[in-house]
Amino acid sequence: MDDRRLYFREAGTIFWNGMLFRNPVLAGALGLYPVVAAGCGMRNATALSLLFLIIALPTQLLLCLAGMLLPRWARPAAVLLLSAVFYLPAARAVEWLFPGSLADLGMAAALMACNSIVYARASEYAPEHILLAAAADAAGCSVGFAGVICLVSALREYWLTGGLWGTGVSGIGEGLDAPFAGFLLLGFLAALMRQVNIQRERRYAEVE
Repeated sequence: MDDRRLYFREAGTIFWNGMLFRNPVLAGALGLYPVVAAGCGMRNATALSLLFLIIALPTQLLLCLAGMLLPRWARPAAVLLLSAVFYLPAARAVEWLFPGSLADLGMAAALMACNSIVYARASEYAPEHILLAAAADAAGCSVGFAGVICLVSALREYWLTGGLWGTGVSGIGEGLDAPFAGFLLLGFLAALMRQVNIQRERRYAEVE
């Protein structure tokens, strides 16, 4: 296997880890606030997912390219500065696709500029790895964040309204719009992911 194929294979593993097996929300308890506070509808979830992607990908790539030139103590400030800069085009894109969504999201949208997932991955992971790995990690974490918030939001919206994307009128019940309910749903998902990882480890042990 040549080096190029090996690099892409490793990048695929990094992507899947960020997306599922080491999902930063479920495994690292990062980025919880937008999920529990604003993840109550698919429109909100999609808008926040797009914000995350447009902020995370360029921020991690730039920290990968320039992070080693910065002392460790300066990297967090650089991440926050770049995240704030990329929030501006991200917000414009979201508002263009979903008019009025930023106002609906309120503080949850603004806080995406200092999301703990982006902060951790861009300041700690990206500077220590090659560009392909940083890109795969950013993409995997973006998809992982989107998957969690969309699943949680879909469950909460359907429970509350009986539909998705604002099509529901009368839901099954009440209560899932509270942040505490969001934490409960995340807890169940985290436990499910943990069980999946345990089963994977057992299969690998049997093969070896």
